[in-house]
Amino acid sequence: MSKPTLDNKTRNYLTELQYTDDFTVEDVRTIIHERSKSDLSDIDMRVYHSKDLNIGIESGFDGSAIHLYNEDQNINEVYYIFRGTAKFEDIYYNAAGIATASNNDQIEDAGEFFKKVQNKLSTVNQELYGDGHSLGGHLITSLALNTKAFSDVRGLNDAPINVFQMATYDREFNRYLVNHTGEFDTNKIKEETITALARDFYKEQSKVISHTRVKGDPLYSQSFPGKLYIGEQIHYIGDLETRDFPDVGQYPLSNLAKYSPVLTLDKLRYESKVGSLFWLVRETDQRFGSEGVEYVMKNWQDILRRSAARPEGQIALGASGTYLLYTAQQALRSPGILYQSYEVKSNWHLVHNHTLDALISSYNEQHDTKQTIYQVQDVLSGEYVLLNKQDLREFGLRYEHAIEQKYLILQELRAFLHQEIDDLYDEVKRDLNAKMTSLESSPGSIVSTPKRSSGGVLGGSLSDFRTLDRIEFDRSFKPMDEAITNPVNNVINQIENEINHLESFVSSFQATYLEMFATDESIASSIGTYAR
Repeated sequence: MSKPTLDNKTRNYLTELQYTDDFTVEDVRTIIHERSKSDLSDIDMRVYHSKDLNIGIESGFDGSAIHLYNEDQNINEVYYIFRGTAKFEDIYYNAAGIATASNNDQIEDAGEFFKKVQNKLSTVNQELYGDGHSLGGHLITSLALNTKAFSDVRGLNDAPINVFQMATYDREFNRYLVNHTGEFDTNKIKEETITALARDFYKEQSKVISHTRVKGDPLYSQSFPGKLYIGEQIHYIGDLETRDFPDVGQYPLSNLAKYSPVLTLDKLRYESKVGSLFWLVRETDQRFGSEGVEYVMKNWQDILRRSAARPEGQIALGASGTYLLYTAQQALRSPGILYQSYEVKSNWHLVHNHTLDALISSYNEQHDTKQTIYQVQDVLSGEYVLLNKQDLREFGLRYEHAIEQKYLILQELRAFLHQEIDDLYDEVKRDLNAKMTSLESSPGSIVSTPKRSSGGVLGGSLSDFRTLDRIEFDRSFKPMDEAITNPVNNVINQIENEINHLESFVSSFQATYLEMFATDESIASSIGTYAR
């Protein structure tokens, strides 16, 4: 993969340009000239907008593609840029698409836009790059995973993908799930199972995906079923001491609930309300869709007026009002909700960190002091862990040390199998041989048993003794029974398999590590390989 013509700072400003109604080639050239001090006058440049291709009119999807081309310089690059939340359709998709995996409208429009643009361009030696802020980051990441065609994708304060949504959007992933689980209804697959399978299926494409976020961005903290930030690198910028925004989807007093029956019950109620909210969003989407919800929001006063004019409407409104009052009373009595409300209010200023303005400002001011976190799979537990550069170095050394220790154990087990067990067996044979020699030299000590028989005419009895004059033992020994050595051999085979697995992992890890830190030879060279 060649280095992109446009640097990340320039791409940040082009992503910001996506929030304008329209932008032209000249607007793009102006930003490139101002940010990278290059006019690219010798490069042919074209801009494609989803709106001009009649895509996203109903769903709200908004994206653009910037094509740079110069055959002589071997430049054929397309930068796909997707906009974040800006209107009602975006808010609706955030809830029905990203959070509950019920709606695929925008993600499907993103795919349609991609196909139409690609059909207009030459794909010879083509490199594709993607950027998106917030909702746009979710869309460009999902598209990249589905197409497996991008060389570099950046999510800027981006929303995550939803693995349950990907199961309905990406047919290949869906087939992969069915083959591995036997379940055709992906909603019935456990979240940890489908997440692990998604990481495995998208393993290669995830290597080109990164996330850049301002520390404290409230979107990153929120949890929901199917949430996954896939990719190898997460770049934190801004004030790295900023605490995380509260996760409103999780009960905030879980640690205390372990010791309090009252809080345990409150936790169950809290989680039940969150689950009910997700269910309500899915049901609303499936029954009414975005157009129906938007109509209700615009005409709610008229709808209430007409409902109140009918007896059945009065009953429904009364029941709804009673339920809302009951829910409000429960909320006021819930320690978890009260504490969460306080936490959200105390950290509300962090909402600004989600904006693209805040990201660009932090990126420009603190780019050199940003912290990069790497998502690495622990080969022993299978879990994905987040590590910074130093932790990553220690992570690699840990596995190399583990290989060394396993080789030492292997040597000791082989020595035990081929030396100590044989020595024990030889010692047993020597003892038996000595005993047999002793008995052969004094056979009479083996048998000296009185023999009684009826006597003469007087009816008496005589006692004779049966004696042994000579004895000879068979001195041949059977080979050692396999039942003795098999358990040790099984352990040796298991450790050998573990070593092969670890060596393969370390070799792959080292190659990735060297690529990550190619410019930092002192760190890169500190990772050795114990593969043998």
